Amino acid sequence: MGKAIGSMTALLGAYMTFKMWAEFNDALGTLFGASWAVIISTLVFLIYQSNKNDKLYESQFGNNNPEHNAMLKNIEDENSPPVMFVAGLYLFVLVVFEILLGSI
Repeated sequence: MGKAIGSMTALLGAYMTFKMWAEFNDALGTLFGASWAVIISTLVFLIYQSNKNDKLYESQFGNNNPEHNAMLKNIEDENSPPVMFVAGLYLFVLVVFEILLGSI
């Protein structure tokens, strides 16, 4: 069940990222023009991705031992997440997000 929630979270994150980047690009396009908007948004994305990768590397650097991984697997197996609740919550987030953007 953990993989199902992980997949739903990844899909929700990808959806929200694409929608927010589109809104960001539209806002920059009206301010600077289309070509400058693409350049600025690409630079911002590269900086954001670099910082995100640095933080991910730093957070996983000390957790690479087999005992720690086995303990995490045991905790995940004992406490199965409520998949339907999380799916409903994510659906609610999508609907609210679309209403706020005025797409529905």
